[in-house]
Amino acid sequence: MIQLLSIEWMKQRRYATFRVLVLLFSVLLSLFYVAIAFDWLKIGAGGITLFGKASSFSGVWNDLCFFASYFVIILTILVVIVNTNEFQYRTNRQNIIDGWTRQQFYHAKWLLIIVLSLATTLFTFLLGLVSGLIGGLSLSTLFDGGEKLVYLFFLCLNYFGFALTLSFFLKRSGLSIGILMCYSLIVETILNAIILFEYKFPPGDFFLPLQCSDELLPANPSRMLRATLPAGSVPDDWAYLCVTMGWIVLYYLLGRRKMAKTDW
Repeated sequence: MIQLLSIEWMKQRRYATFRVLVLLFSVLLSLFYVAIAFDWLKIGAGGITLFGKASSFSGVWNDLCFFASYFVIILTILVVIVNTNEFQYRTNRQNIIDGWTRQQFYHAKWLLIIVLSLATTLFTFLLGLVSGLIGGLSLSTLFDGGEKLVYLFFLCLNYFGFALTLSFFLKRSGLSIGILMCYSLIVETILNAIILFEYKFPPGDFFLPLQCSDELLPANPSRMLRATLPAGSVPDDWAYLCVTMGWIVLYYLLGRRKMAKTDW
């Protein structure tokens, strides 16, 4: 396992697109959150603050993980590019020639997205920790609301797993990215609105691969809208977490079957 991950890392560490997109995610999220945390984002002549300033680390994790969930799409695109390049430049065949099995090649990609999910979560934690300490927050509240970081990890793994599976089936970066963006930003938004407001069935978004993870983060606008629904009609976070893990397992199984049946 460590050897597979080591080889995968050697393939990516000098890849300019990999470094640029990781840096883009890190810089944009940092600048955006720091601007919010220190009240630099204001509107109007009176200087109205766009977001309330967190008074504890619980508020930091709520806000920061919510914002990070939007910037994760940058890394999701990276997952597509990294995987489709293997097929477009035939390096997948070279791995087999060098002695890998198809399953080893497949598992190396999954190890990469697991590590990428962990790294994203760790970076978010460090960003929140530093900004919180600079802002004068007490370490006694450090782990209050810390489950949001766990939710962020599974959200990343869900998005990356979805992108990885999509790229295994389509094998073309442009097509995969186009479908990913269209589905995640438009199709699921429309389907979620129909399920929630037309059919008034909140658990219906269990069937939406990405939306079930979005619902884990409390600052999500759709969660605030759900507060207007009758008590008990909105699923608990643990239910969304279980469904998210179910989707991740399904991505793995679908991709594994595709790898076993596909003609390289």
